[in-house]
Amino acid sequence: MMYKEAKEMNEQLLAWRRQIHHHPELGCRLPQTTALVEKALDDMGISWEKIGPCAIVGVIGKKEGKKILLRADMDALPMGEETGLPFASECDGVMHSCGHDCHTSMLLTAAALLKKHEEELQGQVILMFQPDEEGTDGTGARMMVENGLLDKYKPDVAVMAHMASDIVKTNQIMLKSGPCSASSDRFVVHLHGKGGHGARPHQSINPITCAIKIAEAFGDIGRYEVDVQEPTALSICTFHSGTASNIIPEDCEFTGTLRTFNDEARQFTLDRMQQVAQSIADAYRCQLTFDRPRGIPPLINDPEFSQQLHTWLQETIGQEGVDIPPMSYAKSMGSEDFSFISSRVPSCSFSVGSTSHQEQVYPLHHPKIIFDEDGLAAGAAAYAQAAYSYLTK
Repeated sequence: MMYKEAKEMNEQLLAWRRQIHHHPELGCRLPQTTALVEKALDDMGISWEKIGPCAIVGVIGKKEGKKILLRADMDALPMGEETGLPFASECDGVMHSCGHDCHTSMLLTAAALLKKHEEELQGQVILMFQPDEEGTDGTGARMMVENGLLDKYKPDVAVMAHMASDIVKTNQIMLKSGPCSASSDRFVVHLHGKGGHGARPHQSINPITCAIKIAEAFGDIGRYEVDVQEPTALSICTFHSGTASNIIPEDCEFTGTLRTFNDEARQFTLDRMQQVAQSIADAYRCQLTFDRPRGIPPLINDPEFSQQLHTWLQETIGQEGVDIPPMSYAKSMGSEDFSFISSRVPSCSFSVGSTSHQEQVYPLHHPKIIFDEDGLAAGAAAYAQAAYSYLTK
């Protein structure tokens, strides 16, 4: 039912998607995108409110009962577009290369379908239009939770979709169970030594030497101290120090990211990094500042809810022509701030196939990525069917 109805809305779905793609916006600065969402919800007769500066929450359903949250992110990335599409970004240095334009337009389409069937729903659908998933201004999901999203609306379960341009085929919906996306913790290591002439190192305290030793030791933590069955990625990504080849600098700073799927391994590794860094800094007579801003927890798909959702989709849109493959247990070391929802509410994220017909298929966050629009109706139908099945079974 839902796939057929989503295809009937395909013209409007693509119009929304192309308008958002043509006018990409960053972080929490989304005036054009939120205006489009607000107008669309108004036109459908769906009540909504803003949470924080630009997050939007809509509600469908007149009856008390269970509640399901459907989430779409709205922000773009700070990068130039090289697709050559007629509706390519008009904003220099800003592009929808992660598919958030698709997510928003699919959720709007699903909202229209669910509004049409509102009288049949034995509960409510919470529509979550989220800013800043990419972390340009912080993290949008965390902001919405801290501003009372879950406390006010109290969803029983939650669902999100994400485009898959190079893994899942067009017209496929892939569900996962268990650990899905890794945690993400940024760290900053700053070392202060004593500057001097490169010809007289004994009169100085070289922070670069100390920083190199710490970076090497960080790698050993991941290799030798964390359970080998717990995937862990610890990467040094920036390294800054010095101004000239004959001057020993006073300061050195490097930054990086830690990714895990297990909160215990995550906390252990971060604590050991700080301990090891302090020990080495003391040994090399440097002053250490170790900063680890609050990061993003791992995204875990609730096994029971994910399996139930998989069955529902197979029995419904799977019979209409959407390919619903067997459950996947693959993990991604990428992060997803929907985890601020999934850590508190049984949740499921699913992948929407959109493999391009291009000769060269590009991954997410690539300036030449093109999502196959033929897959968007399946994504919209999956959103709608998830809510419909949950609220009518």
